[in-house]
Amino acid sequence: MNRTTALVVYGLAALLYLAAGIILSAQGIFFGDALSRLQTAESVFFSDRPALANIGFVFTPLTTLAELPLAVLSPLLPALTASALAATAVSALFMAGAVRQVWLVGKDGGVSTVFLVTVTVLFATNPMIVLYGANGMSEAPFLFTCAWATRRMMRFARTDDVHDLMASGLGLSLAFLARYEALAAAGAGALVVAGLALVRGREQGRRMQWERAVTDAVVFLFPVILASAVWFFTSWLTTGTAVAQFSGTYGNAAIIESTGGGAGGGTVAALTRILLLAPGLPILVVAAVVLARRRHSPGLFPPLVVLGSVLGFQVFTAAAGATFGLLRFFIVAVLLATMLSLLVPLTVGELRSSRPGRFPWDGGTALPLYRPRVTTAATLVLLLAGTVSTTVTMTDRRWAPQEYALAAATPLASRLDGADLDERRAVLRTYRTERHLAEFLDARDLAAGSVLLDTTFGFPVPLFSERPSTFVIPSDPDFVTSLDDPYAHGVRYILAVPPDGRGSRDAVNLRYPTFYDNGSGVATLDLEIVNDGAGQPDFRLYRVRETPVE
Repeated sequence: MNRTTALVVYGLAALLYLAAGIILSAQGIFFGDALSRLQTAESVFFSDRPALANIGFVFTPLTTLAELPLAVLSPLLPALTASALAATAVSALFMAGAVRQVWLVGKDGGVSTVFLVTVTVLFATNPMIVLYGANGMSEAPFLFTCAWATRRMMRFARTDDVHDLMASGLGLSLAFLARYEALAAAGAGALVVAGLALVRGREQGRRMQWERAVTDAVVFLFPVILASAVWFFTSWLTTGTAVAQFSGTYGNAAIIESTGGGAGGGTVAALTRILLLAPGLPILVVAAVVLARRRHSPGLFPPLVVLGSVLGFQVFTAAAGATFGLLRFFIVAVLLATMLSLLVPLTVGELRSSRPGRFPWDGGTALPLYRPRVTTAATLVLLLAGTVSTTVTMTDRRWAPQEYALAAATPLASRLDGADLDERRAVLRTYRTERHLAEFLDARDLAAGSVLLDTTFGFPVPLFSERPSTFVIPSDPDFVTSLDDPYAHGVRYILAVPPDGRGSRDAVNLRYPTFYDNGSGVATLDLEIVNDGAGQPDFRLYRVRETPVE
């Protein structure tokens, strides 16, 4: 019965996020990160030079890998890529998995059904959760894997079952393949695991204590170490750079440098974003610590340490100027507040375990924080306050630069003044110009490999095209030689962007510094495309000369 109920919860959440994603797609609202990852998935099968290595090594691969089974079907169902529905499906299924894990945390703890249903609904319908469950970005896979890893570690704290320990490590290894900050969670989690072993083995002698602590930590960390080693080694073997996201031309460091430095706003701004997403989090943290001491319950610490370390990592990078001030980077705060809220009521009953260890938790001391009804009601109020605060924050450009424009597609649009509404609608129009450009090139019936472009800004064009093999992109093995001698390699058009900001690292501009202005003697201007979206450049399409002019 419990398994069936959890599947129903999963199915309802998945339908909610799929519906939200279809609505966004129908209105032409897309997010760049989602389109970029889907374009790399499509290029594995349908680029000018299809290859698995086309997934790229700048960003972690889990989202792209999950999209491959759907991307391969795009010739039969073009909307999977042209409308980014493949990305929507993947994020919806992953976010529904996160909702299911929240439900299972409550079932593991034996909380009342009414309380559990309310908490799960508040999490599932939180506007940030709905948006990132619908838009195809990497937040959904990351939240699911973190939620899974945290839940299994919470179980391990009670059961001492090695299966729970291994599953927790496996969850964080997948979290690493979704976002690099999972490494911080893995390190913090290893400390929790080792600490549990030291506490449990107090009567076995110091040597046995430390042997058990080291063994448990190794079992926990092994999947993470293996996943990171394979990923970094494969990146180095393929590209010559082990950590392309930080040292590559297209990596995070390069983006920050080319855009004038990090704009994360520092420590205060980072902490503010956490509190805007989960204003009740400080109270829930204090409550969790107090309850852990009173109940002698080790299961209260995994969410604090594992999920808290992810937030700590984000605060640290913001303080160091190594990231951007994006609200989505702190979405884990919503999950942390939700999991802590499920630990406020009494933990009752025994957990079913495949193979309980030698030192399962004996139940501790059954003491509530305060009168149970008052405590649970206050907890729900804190979560509801987070939903309200998040909703308001998502309309504020200062705190939610990637989400604020969505207000123009809701009834809130009637409350916005003309200039503000126009600006938000321009953001929502982003990538429509690229779609029109793709349609224009498709109409020319060009041969495969006829159009060369860098995907720094141009990634939506091959994604929206009915013929992605028309384009030569940086992941193709002949990209460099084609750029060096385009006509001889069958390239007839080159798509150029201004050599400013991130465009300064565009491969075309690096090879031909004056190309955007005059074609550098290699090509002549065929078409100028004024971009009516936000954050995207005006493109110029150049026709390649058969014989370059000095």
